[in-house]
Amino acid sequence: MRANHAITLHIAKSASYFMKPCGGVHTRAPTNSRGTEVAVTSFVVFFEGAQNMQTFSMSGAFGRGRAALQTRLTLRGPRAYADTHAVALSLLEGGEQRSAHDLPRRALDLGAGRGELSTSLAARGYAVTAVERYPAQFEAQVPLVDADLNEPFPFVDASFDTTMAIEILEHLENPRRFLRELARVLRPNGVAIVSTPNLTSLLSRFLFAASGQWDLFFNHAWRLRDPYSSLVHGHITPVTRWLLEHHARDAGFVVEGRAYSSSYLPGVPWQLNPLPSGAMFGRILLLRLRKCSG
Repeated sequence: MRANHAITLHIAKSASYFMKPCGGVHTRAPTNSRGTEVAVTSFVVFFEGAQNMQTFSMSGAFGRGRAALQTRLTLRGPRAYADTHAVALSLLEGGEQRSAHDLPRRALDLGAGRGELSTSLAARGYAVTAVERYPAQFEAQVPLVDADLNEPFPFVDASFDTTMAIEILEHLENPRRFLRELARVLRPNGVAIVSTPNLTSLLSRFLFAASGQWDLFFNHAWRLRDPYSSLVHGHITPVTRWLLEHHARDAGFVVEGRAYSSSYLPGVPWQLNPLPSGAMFGRILLLRLRKCSG
């Protein structure tokens, strides 16, 4: 803090003031009252600010910045990769079997996050119920249920026409049990859209060959633990496409369609990414599943 005191002393001298060692800042009588009083006040404020700077720490500044960023990401940032929600809605609409005279269809949005997908479904005429374990972030104007998706769903059998499970499967302990619950709460012939990271993309294959870890699955606490809530897991359950489809068929579904989100190129915004989507480059795999009617 020597530099700060030197600067303070220089300002004092230039204003024709001096410091006395009596616990504060003193001045001799000003020669011109108004302008000098302003100079005195400015100097005292500056000196007190310099003293307060002694309590500043880089760790404290970084801590405050990290807390602000966490709030931003938790409450305002995206909770699904790139265009995953848009792809999910397109996949759902491709499997719709409804007429203009149908009643509003009942949709269940599982792991709803901030509620963007719930809002989009409601705008399309669905009667939406959302499930989110971390409700503090939820903003959609639809009914919300706080439930642990590792446990049986708190809904009766055949209570929904559509279920959406977007970027949730990788957070769960038992995907087979989860898919059986999806089938239970769907009416016969109902549709489920589920997603999981695309473990067989070229990027994921390269990362596994180089490090033994997949894209979006790596051995770090930030990925293994949810950064915002201790009530949910991070990415703990990698599932390939062929294995997910096997689990779905065992749960009573027919696999009707597949789609992929935009690709991922480190450091490049997804809107500007020149790589194509599809099985080789798409970052998120999405399936359209239909519950068998029999």
